Amino acid sequence: MSYRKRLRAVLKIRCVHLCTKAAFQPLPDEDELANPYDTAAWWCARTTEALGPDGSAAADGDCDGPGRECYEGPAGAPTP
Repeated sequence: MSYRKRLRAVLKIRCVHLCTKAAFQPLPDEDELANPYDTAAWWCARTTEALGPDGSAAADGDCDGPGRECYEGPAGAPTP
């Protein structure tokens, strides 16, 4: 699966309060490769910190679906 398709799939379930600077960039092209260096800074829009309201890390993978009490998915996403 291409990087663009993987990113689109994650965005369908990621908590709407998870933020990163990369979110302000356009989606990658179909043939673009993922950046091998994870330099992204993540934060929760609810707390404006690197920790979510539940005290756990606000990060890629940690906020990518139901399972946390503070999770709020995009419209149509699974509910906890």
